[in-house]
Amino acid sequence: MKQLILLVLISMLMGPVVRSQHAVKTPPAGYDIIRTDITHGKIDTITYVSKTVGTNRRALVYTPPGYTKRNKYPVLYLLHGIGGDEKEWLKGGQPQVIFDNLYADNKMEPMIVVMPNGRAMKDDRAVGNIFDKEKVEAFATFEKDLLNDLIPHIEKKFPVTVDREHRAIAGLSMGGGQSLNFGLGNLDRFAWVGGFSSAPNTMTPQELIPDPATAKQQLKLLWISCGDQDGLITFSQRTHDHLSANQVPHFYHIIPGGVHDFNVWKESLYLYAKLLFKPVTYPQQPATLKDALKGKFYIGTALNTAQITEKDTASCGVIREHFNAIVAENCMKSGPIQPKEGAFDFKLADQFVAFGEKNNKHITGHALIWHSQAPRWFFKDTLGNDVSREVLIERMKKHIYTVVGRYKGKVKGWDVVNEAIEDDGSYRKSKFYQILGEDFIKLAFQFAHEADPDAELYYNDYSMALEGRRNGVVAMVRKLQEAGLRIDAIGMQCHVGLDYPDLVEFEKSIQAFAALGVKVMITEMDLSVLPMPDYKVGADVNARFEYQKTLNPYAEGLPDSVNTAFENRYLDFFKLFLKHQDVITRVTLWGVNDANSWKNNWPVRGRTDYPLLFDRKNQPKPVVQKIIEAANKY
Repeated sequence: MKQLILLVLISMLMGPVVRSQHAVKTPPAGYDIIRTDITHGKIDTITYVSKTVGTNRRALVYTPPGYTKRNKYPVLYLLHGIGGDEKEWLKGGQPQVIFDNLYADNKMEPMIVVMPNGRAMKDDRAVGNIFDKEKVEAFATFEKDLLNDLIPHIEKKFPVTVDREHRAIAGLSMGGGQSLNFGLGNLDRFAWVGGFSSAPNTMTPQELIPDPATAKQQLKLLWISCGDQDGLITFSQRTHDHLSANQVPHFYHIIPGGVHDFNVWKESLYLYAKLLFKPVTYPQQPATLKDALKGKFYIGTALNTAQITEKDTASCGVIREHFNAIVAENCMKSGPIQPKEGAFDFKLADQFVAFGEKNNKHITGHALIWHSQAPRWFFKDTLGNDVSREVLIERMKKHIYTVVGRYKGKVKGWDVVNEAIEDDGSYRKSKFYQILGEDFIKLAFQFAHEADPDAELYYNDYSMALEGRRNGVVAMVRKLQEAGLRIDAIGMQCHVGLDYPDLVEFEKSIQAFAALGVKVMITEMDLSVLPMPDYKVGADVNARFEYQKTLNPYAEGLPDSVNTAFENRYLDFFKLFLKHQDVITRVTLWGVNDANSWKNNWPVRGRTDYPLLFDRKNQPKPVVQKIIEAANKY
């Protein structure tokens, strides 16, 4: 309990946190000013028997203008904060003024509003140390008092409709936490739930919404609001993030400049009360990545064998729902697709392309010419010697013609050459280079264009934020262009970490490549949270390091601080991509969920990494919704 009290005090002193929100119109001027030219409701004090507490307790009841016992009314239970009592709303917010004005403007359904004392104890006055353990615990006890004593009393003494669809709950601060806890915890009793600046007594999102599907069915309205300068906003934000990730409809209203006071709570009450007991239309927000990024750039993912064959049905569901572009992680590379000369194995590649066509995905082929997964026979003769220049050119031509030709008109673009430049800008001394020199790049692009003149052609590489590699790629592409060869885009592999690369340098590369007159693609994106044994290896698949426990610090899960850094880093990258959406045509994640990411075993085998947007159970991480919300701003 001391931890809760300390958390309340610390949180209220925290700095502001800026968050996104659903668009909701703010109240008009004068919404909380008494108007003398309208009829007014009435506030009375009632007393009810509380078997829970063992005493008689008091509450305030507002009845609307024109109230009559001949009608049946819905009920709103309106709760106060830790420092108040049943009169806090009346003293600080004058809700009856807000309600009267709403009624006069025909913006609110007639309802009874009950303002109880949420401190369920015999001496329930807000005196002395309000953070005393017994007093704080009494706020949790109030759930039983509310459900078993107060609600039955109201429904016996007042003409109300007795069912969940005519019962609402909302509150401020500690009462906001109570409202979310009690309302969402008793959806058989409440269909309308609101929390204003909810305090740390708010349960975790997983406790509040253990069954998102049921919540979607039963909730008529879920409202969460807070001021953006309120140190308690993190409790509202985490609930919003969980609701968004599980696609539970709700309003999330952030009040610019708002702190922890009645200016925020009165505005929240006005907006919330307007929506009660009538059909609710939620703001239309894209629920998936592909919807949010539509018209900006493709959002893609790499598919492994289980996904291509649709054995991994859960991952396939994520692919269909969130991504509109796909690339094969391995099956279209030269080694797997032509393991022996002339013996092409198209079985898995055909399934990959069929999956893309069936699900209307933008299909990219990866990768025609790459030193790392090229079959050994490609460079050797029958005696084991390096083949001649002429033989290698013919083998390249046959391979590219056969693969690209097979999928002509189906695969929209190809990673023609992969990873041909070193960090210092020089050419990688691969077997292709040793036998053909830099001509192998020109020939690869020439053959690919000849095989399918309509397909886009890409160069793809890692560590592209390094100045040397950037300059080397720019020089190489210029040579291709000067030779009259077609190159449509440069793929920037985005295997990144929490502290590398420098985002400024990454942006410089985007700008440098775009200046060549080609488009830019963000490829193979994953964001490792694990320590990198040697940053110099970039994304070299041949790099290997011995396992050490210190290199696998999060085997049991991510600490909150690391998860926050992870989310912020992903958002920073996506905001950069959105900033340059005029030149970026595609952003591709290298995998669907954390469980099937190559980063768990590279460059150290047996680690547990968390580099993707979906967790090991294929659930979207909170950052997915934040990316969606960021996309809505561009």
